[in-house]
Amino acid sequence: MIIAVLGAGKIGEAVARAVARSPKVSLVLVTKRNLSTIRRPLPRKIQASTDNIMAAKKADVLILAVKAGDAKHLLDEISTHTYGKLVISFMAAISLSKLQGHLPRARVVRAMTNMAAIVGEAATAYSPGPNLTPQDLETTQFILGKLGECLELPESQLDAVTALSGSGPAYIAILIDALVTAGLKVGLPRDTAFKLATQTLVGTSKLLRETGMGVTELRDAVTTPAGTTIAGIYELEKGSFRTSVINAVEAATQAAERVAKKFEAEH
Repeated sequence: MIIAVLGAGKIGEAVARAVARSPKVSLVLVTKRNLSTIRRPLPRKIQASTDNIMAAKKADVLILAVKAGDAKHLLDEISTHTYGKLVISFMAAISLSKLQGHLPRARVVRAMTNMAAIVGEAATAYSPGPNLTPQDLETTQFILGKLGECLELPESQLDAVTALSGSGPAYIAILIDALVTAGLKVGLPRDTAFKLATQTLVGTSKLLRETGMGVTELRDAVTTPAGTTIAGIYELEKGSFRTSVINAVEAATQAAERVAKKFEAEH
């Protein structure tokens, strides 16, 4: 299988490197305007180029990972070279109907992943177009599975996915930074606070996922009467921590919807 990744930014490059590790993939073509910014060395299976048309012609499967602002130019450029091919789009806010309109004889999937794809721990949601074959779905799940966890959702939920898990690493980074700063304030060295904060996040996620424990159950298990945890939770609630997180995801969802409407109106 030959895969082309058009738009080798951080996500695109992560996808390329992940799929190149599979024996099912014989070649990965990646494109980018400025090739000097691609991380070196590249695996043997990956070939970098600035030529989207060449990559689209050679590939069996195309992965579109450019920014929404560059979407129309890219779609117009490759339109006649996608006939009968599977196209997976990571372009935020570009609907399946728009993708199909620009690539009328391709079989399209719309997906949203996040930066954790770089380490194979992404949360990726995807929505298949109407004309995918069982083999297309298998190929889609194979590719997205190389990035981490993936699940199929209705397209109507992808803007919310963009806001929750697509933007989520930024929210988590802010939380970790706050915990590290708090560690400094109470006397911990920065590197110690960082290790403790990041491992606590990893461990908590793993605990919830692998034991089936609910978040409320975990909170209650850690929280004892008049103890340290309840004192900390009280301050979080006083600062409207949960409300701020909810508002952040809601605002990001609305922003994703605005981008989608703007693209629909312009194109």
